[in-house]
Amino acid sequence: MKFVACPLVVRPQKLELPPYTLLSEFVTKANMTTPKTILITGASGLVGESLCATLMARGYSVRTLSRSGRGDYQWDVAAGQLDPHVLDGVDAVIHLAGESVAQRWTDAVKARILDSRVDSTRLLVDSILAQDKRPTYIAASGISYYGIDSERLLDESSGSGKGFLAEVTRQWEGAAQALTEPGVRTVFLRTGIVLSAKGGALAKMLTPFKLGVGGRIGDGQQKMSWISLPDLVSAYVFAVENVSVRGAVNAVAPEPVTNSKFTKTLGKVLGRPTVFPLSASLVKMLFGEMGRETVLSNLGVLPNSLNELGFEWQQAELETALKQTLS
Repeated sequence: MKFVACPLVVRPQKLELPPYTLLSEFVTKANMTTPKTILITGASGLVGESLCATLMARGYSVRTLSRSGRGDYQWDVAAGQLDPHVLDGVDAVIHLAGESVAQRWTDAVKARILDSRVDSTRLLVDSILAQDKRPTYIAASGISYYGIDSERLLDESSGSGKGFLAEVTRQWEGAAQALTEPGVRTVFLRTGIVLSAKGGALAKMLTPFKLGVGGRIGDGQQKMSWISLPDLVSAYVFAVENVSVRGAVNAVAPEPVTNSKFTKTLGKVLGRPTVFPLSASLVKMLFGEMGRETVLSNLGVLPNSLNELGFEWQQAELETALKQTLS
């Protein structure tokens, strides 16, 4: 089981932060009369690194929890051990750590993917419940909760679906349900494909597309639910600062697209052709079950909760998001 967390984040000299609505700024100022302390797991990952820097620049005290020894505090999930002082003075816990899904799934890998999320959540939850002042709990989750394939658009009211990742997500979120009984504010950000040139699915796609050998996957009609990295970081900050954010929250852009549209838009932004399709059978041969549940999944998910709470999207349109991501 592998957990990663970042070294202490150096306060940047200059950081361009995601803009916020006037309402969000008002809520922030009203709720931050004194600096707040945030504990983050998985802080060296794609999302965690940007989130640490953004929170620090907004005046928060950021504390990292690491298995590697590079964080401010250490934990050993397999042994059920957590530094007893890690939650002292903490106002919110943001849990991002977990075994990578983007690898070929063997039985051992699937066990690590599940256990890394469920066991770490239980350890954090037990520690939170032991506190006199219990911090808010905000956790990463996935739109895979809704399954693998759905012809209709989905929102937070939709039920869970089939598949290994759907089961992982149910158990992952379920491990934190004990927090809801004593009234701890608990948030699960169900995230789609994160657009970033530094990592994740888009980064893996860039080389073939830049070489002009990219194309749709399968028939290209499967729906893709995505979010830019700046908007995802903003969603986490929004969840920290807005006490109305509770429960499952879909962290995806307002307009899911087909794989065919995603492919053509990426080619347009890069100025490259997209005439080399990748067959579904080849995806299944190369990636097995992981490919079927990720690359070939068909989920059109809507962010109803964020929209209703007044979250302002900065990169809600795919072409704009790709241009700004790759600029």
